[in-house]
Amino acid sequence: MTPRLWGLFFALIGIGSTLVQFVLAGRDWYHSWQYAATEAIALVVMVAYAWGARMGADGPRGRRVALALVGAIAVSGAGLASGLIGPDTVTIVGAPGGVTPVPDVGAAAFFGPADAEAIHAGTASLTLRRRGAPELSVGHTPTPLDLSVVYRAERPAVYVVAHDERGARLTVTQPTNSTFLSPVLLFRGTQAIGEKTYPFDTFAVPALHRVVRALYFTPADLAAFRHGLPGSDGGVVVSVADDNGAPLGITIAPAGREISIAGLRLTMSLGSYPVLMVASAPQPFVVLGGLALFAIACLWSLLPLPVKETASA
Repeated sequence: MTPRLWGLFFALIGIGSTLVQFVLAGRDWYHSWQYAATEAIALVVMVAYAWGARMGADGPRGRRVALALVGAIAVSGAGLASGLIGPDTVTIVGAPGGVTPVPDVGAAAFFGPADAEAIHAGTASLTLRRRGAPELSVGHTPTPLDLSVVYRAERPAVYVVAHDERGARLTVTQPTNSTFLSPVLLFRGTQAIGEKTYPFDTFAVPALHRVVRALYFTPADLAAFRHGLPGSDGGVVVSVADDNGAPLGITIAPAGREISIAGLRLTMSLGSYPVLMVASAPQPFVVLGGLALFAIACLWSLLPLPVKETASA
């Protein structure tokens, strides 16, 4: 390939490597030496061509291409800076109906309340509010915000309903979590069984002096067990102990079905609840400006040269 084509080729690599930070946000690879090397090589090739073309090494049309590469250099440089000095991705877990400050973007995250239906459908809301700005509903598509992008990810969650053997509703508490009175388990921990780890959480039923350990199992996880429930919506392996830690039983609670264990009647509604993801991103104004310059100058380079420049080309 000619030097001009090499320059344009690496311009596309540099631009693509930067834009992917907005599309596939939060990847650790953006902070790796491999990513930095990719952007740096693209920058070196583009700068080398643009400098030579500016000095006339590739004729009048090459000067136009060099201007396009200036835009690509700005985009690629923004991507490199974000990868080198941008903070790692932050995961913010909030309780249903709670508010959590997000200092990285100068906002507060409002986690919507959730009942059993919302957990099962994964429809709980997540919004960001900043002073002097409209409320932002956070979706799964990364949204630029200052020098970051924000988006939601779904994490396993379970809505717990507990009754005693006579059918009276019992209060569920979470003594080890900040969401003390919430019936929604967010599975902040994990537990290893063999070579695999599973989402893990605990809750208590004070009225009956019961402590329940819960492991979240997907349908595939349950099907892998000898006593699994293939085709189900997943389930929770629950083990019950008393206040002193004496074990009282263990069983599988299929999603949405009531089970009885150790004097408890439990119904587990399985689903998901959102967490807020905040990832570093290139400066959007630099990226947009660089892309505009690259596109306009590329189109300009395709136009016919004036007669004087054609004669000297």
